[in-house]
Amino acid sequence: MNSVFEVLGQTRLRMHGNVTMKDAKPRARQVLTALLTAPNQRMTLKRLVEWVWADNEQLPQDPRATMHQYLTQLRRVLAAAKVPARLIAANGGCTLETDTTLIDYYVFRSLLERARNHRDRGNHRSAHADALAAIQLQRDEPLSSLSTELADRWRASWARTHWIPANVFLVGEQLAENRPGDALARLDDLEHDHPLELGLAKLRIRALHALERFSEATDYFVATHRGFRNSGDDRSADELRSFHDPLAYPRPGQVTTVARPTAEEQPDPVPSVRRLPPDAVEVTGREHTLAALDTLTTDDTGAPQPVILTLTGEPGVGKTTAAVAWAHRAKSRYPHGVVLLDLHGYGQAPRLEAADVVDALLAVLGYPVDQIIGPFGRAAKLTTLLARRPLLLILDNVEDSAHVEPLLSVVNSCTVVITSRRRLGPLAIRHTTRVVTVTALTMPESRALLARRIGARAAREPEALDALARLCGRLPLALTIVAERAAARAGTRLETLAAQLRDAETLLTLGDDGDGAGTSLQSAFALSYQALPPAEQRVFCLVGLNPGTELTSAALAAADGRGVAEVRRSLDVLVAAHLVHQPGDLDRFQIHDLLHLYAATLAKRLPDLDAARERMVSFYLWSVFHAHSVMFPHKTRPPMPPAVFGITPVAFADASAAGRWCLQERSNLNAMVPLAAEHHLHELAWRLPALMIDFMDNSGFYEDIVAGLVIAVRSAAIVGDLEAQASTLNDLGQMHMLMGHDHQADHYLQQAHDLATAHRMEYGLIAVTLNMARRHHHAGRALEAVTQYRAGLALTRASEYSYFHATAAYRLGNALVDAGRNEFEVYELYCEALRVYQVIGDIAGQISTRVALGSLLTRLGRYEEAEQHCRAASKLTDTTRHLPTAMKLKTVWAQLAHAQREDATALRYAGEAVELAERSRHATGQARALSALGEILAAHGNITDACQMWRTAVKLFRNRERHAKADLLEARLTTLESQKETIVPEARQADEDTMAMPPPRLQSKREKHTL
Repeated sequence: MNSVFEVLGQTRLRMHGNVTMKDAKPRARQVLTALLTAPNQRMTLKRLVEWVWADNEQLPQDPRATMHQYLTQLRRVLAAAKVPARLIAANGGCTLETDTTLIDYYVFRSLLERARNHRDRGNHRSAHADALAAIQLQRDEPLSSLSTELADRWRASWARTHWIPANVFLVGEQLAENRPGDALARLDDLEHDHPLELGLAKLRIRALHALERFSEATDYFVATHRGFRNSGDDRSADELRSFHDPLAYPRPGQVTTVARPTAEEQPDPVPSVRRLPPDAVEVTGREHTLAALDTLTTDDTGAPQPVILTLTGEPGVGKTTAAVAWAHRAKSRYPHGVVLLDLHGYGQAPRLEAADVVDALLAVLGYPVDQIIGPFGRAAKLTTLLARRPLLLILDNVEDSAHVEPLLSVVNSCTVVITSRRRLGPLAIRHTTRVVTVTALTMPESRALLARRIGARAAREPEALDALARLCGRLPLALTIVAERAAARAGTRLETLAAQLRDAETLLTLGDDGDGAGTSLQSAFALSYQALPPAEQRVFCLVGLNPGTELTSAALAAADGRGVAEVRRSLDVLVAAHLVHQPGDLDRFQIHDLLHLYAATLAKRLPDLDAARERMVSFYLWSVFHAHSVMFPHKTRPPMPPAVFGITPVAFADASAAGRWCLQERSNLNAMVPLAAEHHLHELAWRLPALMIDFMDNSGFYEDIVAGLVIAVRSAAIVGDLEAQASTLNDLGQMHMLMGHDHQADHYLQQAHDLATAHRMEYGLIAVTLNMARRHHHAGRALEAVTQYRAGLALTRASEYSYFHATAAYRLGNALVDAGRNEFEVYELYCEALRVYQVIGDIAGQISTRVALGSLLTRLGRYEEAEQHCRAASKLTDTTRHLPTAMKLKTVWAQLAHAQREDATALRYAGEAVELAERSRHATGQARALSALGEILAAHGNITDACQMWRTAVKLFRNRERHAKADLLEARLTTLESQKETIVPEARQADEDTMAMPPPRLQSKREKHTL
């Protein structure tokens, strides 16, 4: 028998009282929902008032009398539908009398109780069947029609006491029936909504063991255990360890060479990736398309094959929806993962080019992108990774053949599905791609889509339903938006709505076969927009003001001028109206390109457009200022203009949080620079790149920062700020230097030097002089660097800029070391730098200088003094917890121990340096550490492993454009390999370590997390 309200036709009682009653007013539906969740279906009128008006809305003058009116409405609906249920209000309370077997909530509990009885008798098959039947009763979010605090608490309680235990039971029975694949699939569906659930974590480890995916089980344990620790749940962490440690793992093979793999040999850190939007419950009229995708992507045995397909069709036809629906159905064929990337071929957001896609895929696969500079090296690395781990890759929203063609040779080991409004004929010719055309729905399919979404009224107005389908041009996007409009306006006849749509001029182009901006859909967007309250209309316009398609409520609040909480509530309304969506992160919102374009046209009508734009740019500027202050506290920052009144920039608890925000907002920050310049906000435009440069430098995003600095130079010149102009030219030269563009670096640095000299900018002259010296040093011209640094040091000693003074002395010492000059002068320079760093309290500078002193004194044989500096640096490093600094210190400790002939200690320190360099993703530091480790191994006769370390170091130096260091090490490597047969290790005393020592045994991932 159907649930109580299913007899109303499309009006059904879902699990836990999630009711969608189209024939009752919204408040009446909320009353019924509350009654269905009440114990014994009884609730006091006072409690009903709390449920229905708990969202702090203004109460009616007599809420109890109003409640009786809603009860009367419900009785009429139930009576008309002949539902076997009665509503009784008496003695200050209200009762719903009905058979509980007609309510899914009680059926759910009954099925689970029966399943447990089957399990207790050893009948796992029946237990599994009943548990699965219970789980499948939930078809939507509980109490979805209620957004009150009481409903939120009820949902949380339901998940904790009923839903999660039921799923744990079901998965346990699947494992008992030896169905680990089904168990893992169920856990995948639960993982997003219920992270860090101990019971689910244990079951996943069991399922992975049953499938003999031991490495994945270990990686999952380590990550989940760390997650429990980070969240403060030590009890769950300890219990998970107690569960995991006794499990049997296959015995690993004997390791005969270097125990720790190099960066090139590291196992893939992410065994499988799933980056897909949620699947639609039902996709209407796409059976032929899905079948074609199945046929064209599999071979005769049904296994996936590396092919390139193009899904093409007009705007709004549902290309992406079809691709996502098929990907969810096909994902079990792709054990390494499924990824969808929106390339923004159409819309306002900056287009993702081939290099951006390569970076995104490397990040998805867990590879540290900043270890390789340059698009060609990154593309080569991605090709290698995908050859081992082919994916199902969906490249969505491609503009034309040229947009995606450079990627095809990189991803040719994958199954690639491209969606585009164009047919991409040249691509099909040159790469023999298959094309699947997604067409508009048929009339019966269009009517079915509308009827399913509108509900019972559709059956009563069939002619109006046909009219709506024709007016929408049978395009799924337009049909969906119009259907949502009709469903939200339950009191409006469909015939009336169809008549309104006939008056809209833009609806005349709904059937246009062109590939334009989608004006035929603009009317559909307007329907949703016009249904919004004024506050939400304004927020939607401000979404269009942002140049990117992803943003936070804080950025919108800054532009709006209201508080974040108010704007977030408006965003919730937009999410419910399907105008924006929330992909998972609690405070990140996205908007489709076409909707974004429409919102941008509306934003032009804002009465305070210029002020709103300035508030948004000011928000990003001051947020990145705060991030820079936390991440780089000892660096100077440009003088800031006053923050625009009313904005609340983001504050950061630590450098890690600031770095994550900069990475998430990278696209928006880049887009803000041209936006500010275009609208004459030049004082803001030149400051943004100046604050972003250090983060971009650390992350290797040199192209981004160069593009911003070029605009910043023009903006600084327009406002007549010569110091800003000189500083920006200096930064441009520095960036080109790091990118290996010698000619451009010299050009910009010379321009900055000339400007600073002509206008007597003491600060700027010192900065550019030091950077010109660094330019020589970076290119391997140590003698030229020494000359330039001496000039810079002379300037700083006579100035008040203590940081520059210390930096010049420190860098001059480094250049002298590389030039092989007077080591006593180097020592004096390091001591001078250390004294100044101590005076200004620059901890990072003190650590770097003491580490350099430790290295120098080690070479001079003054081991005791070297050890004193290393110990002092170690204490400072413990306070900063900065991995690259700790890595440099470990490298020097290794050199010192090696010089003192303490072989085992030297190897241990060198191994720790390599490990820290890998953890910090510091490629140059890793190369230095590997160089030191190779030096120690070579001295002790382990030539093979020493050569392997140096080869890896050379590759890392090359990737970071450190060619001079790579050349030097490569020459030593060639000499060592040519003498491999004749090298005799140093003689040893009887009480010393053996000569030919193995490299340090670095811990495996599993061992690291079991200490």
